[in-house]
Amino acid sequence: MPLQDNARRRISVMEKSTDHLTKEQYFVDENSSETADKGPRFGCRYVQSMLLCLALVSGIGTRTNIAVAVVAMTDKYASPNPNVPTYDWNNTSVIISSFFWTYISLQVLAGHLGRKYGPKYFLFGTSLLNFFACAAIPFSAARLGSYGVIACRIVQGMCQGFLYPSIQVMMGTWIPKEERATLNNLIFAGVAIGGIYSTLLTGYISASWWGWTYSFYILSLVGFLWCILWLFFGHDSPAKHPRITKEEKKYIQSSLKQEDDIQLPTPWKQIFTCVPLYAILIAYVGNLFGYAVMTTEIPTYLAKVMSFDVKRNAINNAIPTAVSLLASMITGPASDWLIQKQYLSTLNTRRFAQIIGSYGNAICLIWMSFLSKDQAYMAVIILSFASTLTSFVQIGCNVNHLDLSPRFSGVIFGILNAIGQLASVVAPLFVQFAVTDTKSIEQWRTVFIITAGFFITGASVFYFLASATRQTWDGPDLKDLSENKKKTVQCRT
Repeated sequence: MPLQDNARRRISVMEKSTDHLTKEQYFVDENSSETADKGPRFGCRYVQSMLLCLALVSGIGTRTNIAVAVVAMTDKYASPNPNVPTYDWNNTSVIISSFFWTYISLQVLAGHLGRKYGPKYFLFGTSLLNFFACAAIPFSAARLGSYGVIACRIVQGMCQGFLYPSIQVMMGTWIPKEERATLNNLIFAGVAIGGIYSTLLTGYISASWWGWTYSFYILSLVGFLWCILWLFFGHDSPAKHPRITKEEKKYIQSSLKQEDDIQLPTPWKQIFTCVPLYAILIAYVGNLFGYAVMTTEIPTYLAKVMSFDVKRNAINNAIPTAVSLLASMITGPASDWLIQKQYLSTLNTRRFAQIIGSYGNAICLIWMSFLSKDQAYMAVIILSFASTLTSFVQIGCNVNHLDLSPRFSGVIFGILNAIGQLASVVAPLFVQFAVTDTKSIEQWRTVFIITAGFFITGASVFYFLASATRQTWDGPDLKDLSENKKKTVQCRT
């Protein structure tokens, strides 16, 4: 078969290029590229990382603004302009969760297509359609009611199903292992920045004469501008970048053990039987359930229980996110420094970061559940502290799959996110079921304590089952796998 012959030739090239290395040298030589010439101080890998950060800013902005906008959409006093449309809807949690109905279904496919064909144009096309869907929400709400908004959110979810897997494929080809936590936190700072600017903009616009409709138009416009930047400056890999220096390209490829234009078959069996990946998955589910409650439902809690108006609510939701952003600028470089100086192993760095982040969030939620209505600003302080601790999770389970398999990171993250995001669907529906009276402190207390349990369970499993060793099936030694032998490749733990 031509395809099989082609795959064998490519694998042969990789075997010849590494036949002088033992397996232990290939996987354990952690310091091989520390003294290498890394190219320009501000190299192409930083440009790609910043573009990916901006992709998250624009994408997350159009995803999370609904949590604030839906409050104004159902409050006729939110804007001083009497001509701003408002609606009497009782299915706001369904509107929020509808995004995830299609979002979770395309994760694995997106990761596979991005790895096979390159993520650049998939990310461009799906992002463009996402921004059009966001801009169409005011029109859909006026013509079709809440079902029109749900339809737009479903389209947005389908498009953003390509966002994270495409970014993970880019990270797997662009980020050297020596800078993994630093650049990971730089890229995912876009989540915090997107949340901050989206929340503040939506809150202020909704409370102004313009009204909530213009928040969707402005967020979409920002997204369109990013699409232009990405089209001209985004590149799939160092091998395909026309302006990267030889030194930087060699540094990245040496660190990640890459070869130009090498495509290997995806080791599905080894991926689905790898225990450390299940540890990441369980921690990821716990985190996503908790964050879904904290990002999509906390605005309602602050508005109904703590009696903040739309503008004040937007500020209060942005403050914790800003604190998280600042903290991530410290935790990422600190993590890389601890590992490079060998004060902590990569595994223990991931473990302790996860425990600090998840257990800390759990404690904060339990604490907040016992606040009274006259302690409104204490709730904001607690949320800010919880968001600071969230930055630790970014260097815990959220980056651990890159330790295990940078080559197949997009596919693996697609699997993790497809399953994990079910928690994001369930969380708002769970809150709608548990909180029948949005002004009841007791009902919100139940929600917060159960959410804390998700955080604790996920982090505990991760601590005992996680690994930071690059898996044998991710490297060039895939001869047995490529020849379809029935030999089982053991998962390294």
